Amino acid sequence: MRLIVAAGLVLAALPARTEEPPRWAYLAECSAVFRSVALSQGYAKVTDAQVAQAEDAAASFRARSVEAAREAGQADPEADVASIMVYLEPRWEGRIGKLTSVKSNLDWIAYCGGLGREEGVLTPDLQP
Repeated sequence: MRLIVAAGLVLAALPARTEEPPRWAYLAECSAVFRSVALSQGYAKVTDAQVAQAEDAAASFRARSVEAAREAGQADPEADVASIMVYLEPRWEGRIGKLTSVKSNLDWIAYCGGLGREEGVLTPDLQP
């Protein structure tokens, strides 16, 4: 009995493991990242072509996130992605131009670049 109690105490002391979000959620987040980049007015010397490229990347990430949600067995992939975009897009719009978020934003853009290449979302003509 003491062994069972001791084992329970050890297990209770271990940190809880947070489950990793599904890949489709990261793809959706990258859609929000690139959408906010396209909407941002804070970058010097940005061309209309670069804005269009960010818009295209956002749309490609969103489409791939729906496909990935379908592949993951989500019952309604379109609605599932839309349900998280409701908070992802405003969150990213609110932080993309903030000076205190620059490092984190650049890290996310780099992460999304890698994810986009892995998933075939970003092609040579559509790079961050």
